[in-house]
Formats: sequence, C-alpha cells, structure tokens
Amino acid sequence: MALLDEGETDWKVIVIDVNDPLAPKLNDIEDVERHLPGLIRASNEWFRIYKIPDGKPENQFAFSGEAKNKRYATEIIHECNEAWKKLIAGNGGHSEHGIAIETTTHKNANAFLGKDEVDRKIPADSRKPAAPIDQSIQKWFYISGSSAA
Repeated sequence: MALLDEGETDWKVIVIDVNDPLAPKLNDIEDVERHLPGLIRASNEWFRIYKIPDGKPENQFAFSGEAKNKRYATEIIHECNEAWKKLIAGNGGHSEHGIAIETTTHKNANAFLGKDEVDRKIPADSRKPAAPIDQSIQKWFYISGSSAA
C-alpha cells in the first residue's frame, strides 16, 4: 500500500512470517482476501486513521488505497534499495547528493562500523523469553465480508 505522507510516498509492505501456518497459502495479495476476508480493508482503514489521536489528519493513499501485488511490491523494494545504496555511496561523510551520513551523536564515531566493532559495542541481549500466551487469546482476528442483519 502506498500512503502519501507529507508529499512523499510511504510504502507499507504486507508480509507473512514463513513459519506461520498460513504462509503456504498466502503467496500474493489476492490470497490474503481469499483466506482472510476483510483483513486488507481493515489494515487500510487502520493506516488511514492511526495518526488522528495525535491530532493529525487522516492519511491519504495512492492508487485509491489498493494493495498492489507481489510483483509490484518486489519492484518497489528493489527500487528503494537501489536509491538507498546511491544515497549512502558518498565519501567524507556525505552522500553524492550532499546528505550528511556520518553520526552526530559521538564526536569520534565513524559513519560505518565493521562487524567486529559493532559486536564489541552492542551489549549482550538481556531480554527474557516471552511469557506463554493464554490459549483463550486468539492469534488472528479480521473483519469478514458478511454483515449481520
């Protein structure tokens, strides 16, 4: 989906975890509507209104809010990745487009760290395993296409 955020396209890519039991059935956007009717419409609605509580207006969409298919999404991902590579390809802390890419939070830090440097600077993971989820809580919910009379 393509949101229009302050004059720029803000892409939202809809994906599924390969380990999800539904993953083999959901290979493209049409499959989502077939197996989870209403989920795309509900997601679109959420993206349209989620900033309203912060006092911002409703989000607007390109393509009338249509969720594009896998082929289109893959092309957009590759296009954005190429644009990112070009953006950071500069020398001396600036991209070829004049955008500063060096860190400004530490006067002796370099723009990029090698893996060994990163491993030394990142503290060990201190998170604990997630608590079990009560079986009475459903993993999925979505709006069906049917309406109650």
